[in-house]
Amino acid sequence: MILNGFSITVATMLMWIVATSALSSAEKWKQFANIPGSSGWQCNVICPDPQDHGPDGFNAHDWDGDGDLDVLVNYEEGGYSRLFFNPGKGSVRKLWNEYIEFKNHGKCEDSSIGDLDNDGDIDYVANGGHIYFNPGKDKIKNVEEWQKITLFSREQRCPVISDIDGDGLNDLIVGGRTWYKQPNKDKYKPSHWKAFELGKCKWAMSCYVIDMDADGDKDILVQERKVKGTFYYINPGQEKVYTKWQEQIIDKDIKGMFLAVADINGDDQLDLVKAMPGGARLFLRTNQKGAPDYNRIDIKKPPGAKDQSKGVGVLNMGKAVNPEIVIIPEYKGQLWTISLSETGKWTSSLMDIPHASSRGKMDNAYLHDLDGDGDLDIATTEENSGWGVIWFENPGVGKAKK
Repeated sequence: MILNGFSITVATMLMWIVATSALSSAEKWKQFANIPGSSGWQCNVICPDPQDHGPDGFNAHDWDGDGDLDVLVNYEEGGYSRLFFNPGKGSVRKLWNEYIEFKNHGKCEDSSIGDLDNDGDIDYVANGGHIYFNPGKDKIKNVEEWQKITLFSREQRCPVISDIDGDGLNDLIVGGRTWYKQPNKDKYKPSHWKAFELGKCKWAMSCYVIDMDADGDKDILVQERKVKGTFYYINPGQEKVYTKWQEQIIDKDIKGMFLAVADINGDDQLDLVKAMPGGARLFLRTNQKGAPDYNRIDIKKPPGAKDQSKGVGVLNMGKAVNPEIVIIPEYKGQLWTISLSETGKWTSSLMDIPHASSRGKMDNAYLHDLDGDGDLDIATTEENSGWGVIWFENPGVGKAKK
């Protein structure tokens, strides 16, 4: 028998089965981690979650400057965050045991990163309102050196860091409805961060700062799952940027989960992909300027795909002409993809990643080259079956599809 490139005797296999059968439910991931499917995809674990603390966000950046991507993760039920340091290419598929922990910032369902004091270093935002300012590469592993401020304590999903008012300083958008202006001085005093309301939004799932109408300023695209569906705020221009922004609805359907933005059909226009209960909804842009017009296409999930689609990402893998769309189901299901053929036909197919049923509630798709081999891997968080912080390793072009 051949497993992971090694010859395994029947006796050895029996010993492995006996050993793993004694594992608790929170340790079942040990049976299935690092074992590839027939096309090469496998699931690797950065940090398991035996106590269901609920990792729920994934932010990759080289914080320590060693050339490898590190990962900052927020824990929803645990109420803390951890910055995991990449152990290097030789050990990247093993557990990442070196980390610092930001403790007790409260229940946290989302997070983000960006330079929020404009000092050139990447900072961290947990739960929308808790900002941790990067002390610099030399002090990065001393958690006490990170300067923390709290703008508000309630949960606000989808923190996004971007310069909203065009003054050269990055601002903070939270909840798909409010933005906080970065002050010119005394940035570590919460009272100096002034809040401005964009409009109404109840439960944002995705938020992007994009020039939707090609008029030269930044609009704000939001995927909302309770009231509005998919919409964007129209930037009113420099003179009115501090007032409420007019809204433009793209899709009123509120059953969608995460939203991805990418050119998915090779026409140099930004399209949208929305994860839906029965599959995915594509919005193919048909105009270059003005309010966007879309050709909407609903794609059904392939046979064998289970549960509602949740996470979504767009990446190049296999031998497809155009980038492929990867969908992560919310509960106990196999990942699947959507591809556009040379003849213009959209098709969906299951990905060959073993032991899908052992993973419970998964989140969005985060695309990063975690092993430094030149292709994008698919990272996510698994909240209630012990897997924790995980990544699906891209086997490379030519191997990803059989």
